[in-house]
Amino acid sequence: LSRSFAPARASRRHYPGVIAICLRMAGGYRARVAEFDEFLQSDEFSRKKLHHLAFAGVPDGKGRRSIVWKLLLSFLPLKRDDWAPVLEKQRKSYEQFVQDLIVNPQAQDNVGDHPLSDEPDSRWGKFFKDNNVLLQIDKDCRRLLPDISFFQHPTGYPSKTGGMALRTRVERTVLEAKQVGTSRGGTRNISVVQRSSESEEYNILPEDQEAHWEVVERILFIYAKLNPGVSYVQGMNEIAGPLYYVFASDPDPQWQSMFFVFLVLSPCTVSTCRVC
Repeated sequence: LSRSFAPARASRRHYPGVIAICLRMAGGYRARVAEFDEFLQSDEFSRKKLHHLAFAGVPDGKGRRSIVWKLLLSFLPLKRDDWAPVLEKQRKSYEQFVQDLIVNPQAQDNVGDHPLSDEPDSRWGKFFKDNNVLLQIDKDCRRLLPDISFFQHPTGYPSKTGGMALRTRVERTVLEAKQVGTSRGGTRNISVVQRSSESEEYNILPEDQEAHWEVVERILFIYAKLNPGVSYVQGMNEIAGPLYYVFASDPDPQWQSMFFVFLVLSPCTVSTCRVC
């Protein structure tokens, strides 16, 4: 037993400076954490001090990064009293986007419409057009940050807006993109393009649950619908994924939303985005 501890004693004896540096670093980190916690209790925030504190990084834990990132991106006002109205307004706006923009062609009020309809306001036509974008989003989100299992786990707050879930529109084994076209004779037809899925295995959840990657998929799909000029570009999932991971890991549910934060970082402009 004494022999096994000999290297530890030798390292302490021969490298006292290293141990002193490590202790100073640990003490400095604890001081930074305390300074952050004190700062985040303020009723009004100084942007200059916020930049100064965040320059060397934001300590993990207790939702610090979630709040600091939203303050840095001007998602949250600098006055704490203004946070609640902003969060409530944006939460309702996002829920309305989900209701309005995720088309369900099988809704009861969609009488007289059919998959071969050539009417410009046909829900089936919009449904098939949306699938072209959804296929790429779904493919990217299913393999989002594969090194961690977080995105395959169910979220504690699945969507309760009703309607057709996006994952039901894209099969896990075979992805089908249904496109409505017009033949030379002027008749409408549906062509089905089958794309083999990749070999990854995904955790299949019950219908009343949804995985974290499905939430990211819905966010990116709503963004593409709101910004047809930009739509979805491969790689947006790599931006949305870390944002969602940090915010969804916050212990306080009110800080777990990220749609409007993604709008701040996305490549849309005032002229192309209807909500920024």
